[in-house]
Amino acid sequence: MQKKSHTGWMLLVIFVCLCVLGGVGYAFIQITKQESPKTSTLEDENLKEEPVEQPVPIIERGVVERPENKPIEKEKTALIEETLPRVFTILTTDGFGSGFLYAKGGFIVTNAHVVAGYTEVNVRNSVGREAPGKVIGISDKYDIALIKSDTYKDINPLKTEVNETKVGTEVIALGSPNGLENSASIGYLTGAGRDIRDNFVYEKAYQVDVQIEKGSSGGPLIDAKTGKVIGINSLLLKENRRFGFSIPLYTMTYLIDDWIKNPMNEKQVASVFGVYDNYSYNVDSYDDDASQGEVEGYEGDVYFYEEWLQDFILEFRTVYEEALYYEAFYQIEPYLLPGSNAYREFVDYFAEISGEGMHFEFLENTVTGVTIYDDYALVSTYETLSFRNKAGNEKYYEKEKSYEVVIHTDGTYRIRNVSNR
Repeated sequence: MQKKSHTGWMLLVIFVCLCVLGGVGYAFIQITKQESPKTSTLEDENLKEEPVEQPVPIIERGVVERPENKPIEKEKTALIEETLPRVFTILTTDGFGSGFLYAKGGFIVTNAHVVAGYTEVNVRNSVGREAPGKVIGISDKYDIALIKSDTYKDINPLKTEVNETKVGTEVIALGSPNGLENSASIGYLTGAGRDIRDNFVYEKAYQVDVQIEKGSSGGPLIDAKTGKVIGINSLLLKENRRFGFSIPLYTMTYLIDDWIKNPMNEKQVASVFGVYDNYSYNVDSYDDDASQGEVEGYEGDVYFYEEWLQDFILEFRTVYEEALYYEAFYQIEPYLLPGSNAYREFVDYFAEISGEGMHFEFLENTVTGVTIYDDYALVSTYETLSFRNKAGNEKYYEKEKSYEVVIHTDGTYRIRNVSNR
């Protein structure tokens, strides 16, 4: 009996201990549960309820950082780079304009007013290489002309749009505004269907807010998305220079394609504006007091004629003033005999004044005499001009000069030497 009593007490003690331990354990678990981190389920719920507290990814910030916008910028840059080698500066002794490769075979489109009066021009590409070009189509109604240059006959042309382009389309104008070659201006097509009558008829013209200046004429207007040529940059409003006008290409393709199939000959081109290639005329149309120069390598008759010589020098002086303003030697280059004293002196002078901010204003240019010899002619002039340097100091100059003119192998007049009298 004594033994059984002890066993009962032991069982009771064990039971009490287990209860105490159970209570302590339960309390510990509750405390631990309150201090432990939230479970993954609570984290998900918290994210759903309070998303603003999470960091905003870079992709959701400004336009510059959005990766979906980067390919657009790269595409536009690549588009310009691919287009420029097929955009040209068109050079004549009167000035310059722009043009673009329209069809395989070296067919280059430009404005009629860029090449009016010429059958031969120079075509300069985006890396500065010059090549001869021949005008094979020109209109006196529409401001459109076509040049053929064999140098570019194997180059693939630009793609062209055959339908009307919608207002609001982003566009790029390419060309040589104010002589700044390889220029690209981005804007929008802001109007369409503009009928304008100036020296030419411009039908259904596109209105654009891209930069169009002197020298832009004849350059391509391209769709910034497709890269196709949609127009020919042609006009700028004098009273509101924010707007320019471009001839819709689709309205002129029939004319251009006809010239490609049936090119105009030199006499037909020259007769459109009633003039022939600069300073290379048929003597039968003039007096017998002209002197002929012997030019090796040129097929045809070339003459020194007093009136032509006067016009040539006065024209040179006009272009020279503009070339000084833009510090653009290439504008007077067609007037100079390559390798001559005059050529070297003008090259050196333009290098000397480059970036100096000089301003020239030609006040008077008068031809005072012309003397014709067997193989050259001397043209005497009286010239006055004002000159202002970067510091604002102004001077007045009065000079008498003598221009030695020869006939180049291409049949044009060129200046070989310039001297003070």
